[in-house]
Amino acid sequence: MLEPYAYCPRILARRAEIKALFQLPASSKDLLLPMIAAAPWPNGKHLFRTWEKISEALGGRRYALDIDETYAGTDSPRPAAAEFAALRDPTNGYDNYYRQVVDLPNAIPVFRLVEGADDIRAQLANVERADRGLFVRLWHNGPNYSFDTLAAIKNSGLDFVLFVDAGWDRELLLREAWTQRVIEQITDAADRVEVVVCGSSFPDSFADIRARKEISLEERHLFASMTRRFNEVRITYGDWASTRPRQPPTPMNIVPRIDIALPQSWISFRQSEEETYGDIARRVVSDRTWLQQPKIWGINTIEWTAEELPGAIKNPEANTAARVNIHLHRQAQFNAAIIVNDADEPFTDD
Repeated sequence: MLEPYAYCPRILARRAEIKALFQLPASSKDLLLPMIAAAPWPNGKHLFRTWEKISEALGGRRYALDIDETYAGTDSPRPAAAEFAALRDPTNGYDNYYRQVVDLPNAIPVFRLVEGADDIRAQLANVERADRGLFVRLWHNGPNYSFDTLAAIKNSGLDFVLFVDAGWDRELLLREAWTQRVIEQITDAADRVEVVVCGSSFPDSFADIRARKEISLEERHLFASMTRRFNEVRITYGDWASTRPRQPPTPMNIVPRIDIALPQSWISFRQSEEETYGDIARRVVSDRTWLQQPKIWGINTIEWTAEELPGAIKNPEANTAARVNIHLHRQAQFNAAIIVNDADEPFTDD
């Protein structure tokens, strides 16, 4: 299932991330098979708006459709909240969820491994009817799972991908032993299993940055460690697309910042004294790493900011969209002999 793909990011269906995906060059979209964690679209009346946005962003390409279990807007009066709740209903092996997958022609189901999801046979029957293959996500501090569950999936004969998600931690390599144990369990049960190793180390605080700081992308180190240990297993790189878990809304003083992505790190440029976003962007384009940056939408956005042009970064969401766009491109093209830049890609600033 993963044969043509170089990168399997887990992406939350939020405005910044989906815009970053939409603006990604086609050459990079062709190299990634994302797992998209869906939730109601902001201010969307129906859940259909989320499916529309994902389809627009990917342009008819395949994706694994997960459910964002961290979404906190389930008490909204909009119909989308009830429609989203129906997808989480375990009745008949999550029948509502699998029916929704079938209605979306490019979606691949993700096994509903959540507390109380013990009707494995019913779920597997739903997967077989969908006939799209299956992703099985196991994540650090997630629901307990048993070897019997993994064995049942393997013995079903279904084409599946094991998505091993180490979760979020700035010291992600501390979860190396957990990741190794999970892979050992499934590779003991199957001769040929496709595995994605995923996680996130993107910071949750930037208070220690005075003006500029390079931050190591620990996800790449975790992936390299697993590929060394399991050199006979096909392991594909994954991450959280340079994001971290949802955080509850709390009052805070937001300090302007612009981030760029390199193949194995991020660089954050934080407001110094009374700088505007334009001032920060001018520091970014003067940085020694700037000439290494690909000519894609996220980089163009920073240039527009430095030149005070339309489409400039004016808030944290716009910075996130630009950073995610650059990061996705970097990771999709990580092993490419020649990195393809943007070429006649459609631009919209919506």
